[in-house]
Amino acid sequence: MSDRELYRLAAQLYTQAGLGGEAGRCYGLAGEYRQAAERYEASGDYYRAAADYERAGQPEIGAWLLVQAAADPAAARELISRHESPDDLRQRLVLACCAVGEGASPASVLPVIEAVCLAQADERIPWDPVAEEWAVALGERLLRYDQVALVFAAGVRGRRHGAAERWKNWARRRMDSELVIPAPAQEGGTARAAT
Repeated sequence: MSDRELYRLAAQLYTQAGLGGEAGRCYGLAGEYRQAAERYEASGDYYRAAADYERAGQPEIGAWLLVQAAADPAAARELISRHESPDDLRQRLVLACCAVGEGASPASVLPVIEAVCLAQADERIPWDPVAEEWAVALGERLLRYDQVALVFAAGVRGRRHGAAERWKNWARRRMDSELVIPAPAQEGGTARAAT
């Protein structure tokens, strides 16, 4: 067995034993950074998780953890700055969350939620479930449930798989209410069943 296979096996055994930090360390030594990050995240070690998400080529996920779970906007900004792409919607959501964590006005970050809504509603743009999830979390953090509703409504308009159901589940969980969501109109004015 190669060293990599041995580390992978050790990581699996540590996972079964409930030792997420040790599992993360072994996955990292095996070069399986995504799995390492997930184990560190599950064990609450957000800084190591963020470092391994960065190694796995997903720095925005690491930065999201730093700002949301570790409540460290400065560390999240620093991570994003090493990979910054101004058009990356996930990065914009991370930076908006950082701004809120640093005391920015809620109104200053609403354009980012609007950008998510535009992407959600446009069927030509591939659906990004992570951007939807983060926009919802940002709207909740702002206590702007109207913005959360706009994100879900955009998903329904864009015919994103399960959008209506996610919206209903969110309303049931957060607002303790049942929603009736109309089906989006097709071209020509006839309605099509919402997914």
